[in-house]
Amino acid sequence: MTITRDLIAARNLDFARTMELEYSGDPLALDGASISMQVRLYGRAPGAPLAEHLGIEFTDASHESEAGWRVLSVFPHIDKAVLVAMPTGLNQPEVGEADRYSYEMKLTYADGAQDRLWIGTFFLEPGVDNT
Repeated sequence: MTITRDLIAARNLDFARTMELEYSGDPLALDGASISMQVRLYGRAPGAPLAEHLGIEFTDASHESEAGWRVLSVFPHIDKAVLVAMPTGLNQPEVGEADRYSYEMKLTYADGAQDRLWIGTFFLEPGVDNT
């Protein structure tokens, strides 16, 4: 069920997205489940993540127009202050280009089983407007 999708954030704004995963069949067993997201320099990078959101809010509902399908909506958020503090220049971008990191969003069921929902590159642009 893993989706590979690159995400784009900017250092001058909170990162806040609505991500939707459509799936067919019975509803997932989400009672007592949690969703988390970590951003690291690269996959399996040692130490603490550069950014993370534990306990991401989510909803799971029937699809509006497709019978037998459901939509898992996930609402990750990373504060601007965390993004500003992330290291820059590690991937040697040109001036004004985005820094490149890796992220993973994981669903942990009440019984401890896990599914990777989204993975990919987390691009962090410098941003322009500092108002």
